[in-house]
Amino acid sequence: MIKEYAPVLIITLNRFEKLKLCVESLRDNHLAKQTDLFIALDYPSKPEHFPGYEKIVDFLEGLNGFNSINIIKRSENFGIVKNYLTAKNELFEKYDAVIFSEDDNEFSTDFLNFMNKCLRQYKDDRTIFSISGYNYPVIMPSNYNLQVYKWVGHSAWGFGIWKDRWENISWDEQKIASVTKKFLKQYSRVYDYIRIANHYFSSALTIAIDRKINGDGFINLYQFENNYHSIFPVESRVKNHGHDGTGRSEANIVDSPYLQQSLYSGDSNYEIPLIVPEDKQINKILKKHFQVPLINLIRSSIKLVMFNLGIIFK
Repeated sequence: MIKEYAPVLIITLNRFEKLKLCVESLRDNHLAKQTDLFIALDYPSKPEHFPGYEKIVDFLEGLNGFNSINIIKRSENFGIVKNYLTAKNELFEKYDAVIFSEDDNEFSTDFLNFMNKCLRQYKDDRTIFSISGYNYPVIMPSNYNLQVYKWVGHSAWGFGIWKDRWENISWDEQKIASVTKKFLKQYSRVYDYIRIANHYFSSALTIAIDRKINGDGFINLYQFENNYHSIFPVESRVKNHGHDGTGRSEANIVDSPYLQQSLYSGDSNYEIPLIVPEDKQINKILKKHFQVPLINLIRSSIKLVMFNLGIIFK
């Protein structure tokens, strides 16, 4: 189904306060009343999940402010990956593009406008894989004058994607591990990958060795291997609240730089350029932002060689 505005899918379980902030900030968007909202609510797997889960159920019953509100309520625990993939595949049976978010994001009032503008603008550009509403906590070059930039990396903190891009990826765990393992045997390609953002290297190793789907990590590799880019805003339309140890990431970062980020507060009367050249200055800034300590890189390199020799194997 071709619709003027892409639907939004949010997955959640029991983080009531985070989901409330997420949904209410989305409802404050200029295009909320034109947007179909889908919330995939997983079923608790632990007794301690129920209090937050039940608050979410009550909150969703009284929710309004969108074109439609659709609750996908699981009757058993799916887990984050299955809940996400199942819901997304269901939406792509009806829609040509979907905007996705986990429940720990906060949005600017321009988020939906920005995402829909970009989804329309780059729909036919087969070099663009996804649209990110988030930008990293970095300082952009003062002489960069576009509203957006493109980069080989991918951010899952509020992103839009078209059905035809999504369906090209296989989410079979064995296939993902096999593809990643094959890539890691090509040392020159691994080196090129590290030059983009060297933290991607350890993520690829984890996928190959532990055979666990790391969605962000695999999409980064998929984009790199297929010469795809993602479009990012120069000013972030998303703030992430997930680094407190409550979610999939167990990290609890005191004074998290992500929480210090400001959201775009300008108007919506801006142009999204059809052609966006890759910017070398921005590439360097992002490479520095994601740089891991040299000792970690050396350890990962040793681990890679041992894995390829069969000394480390799972």
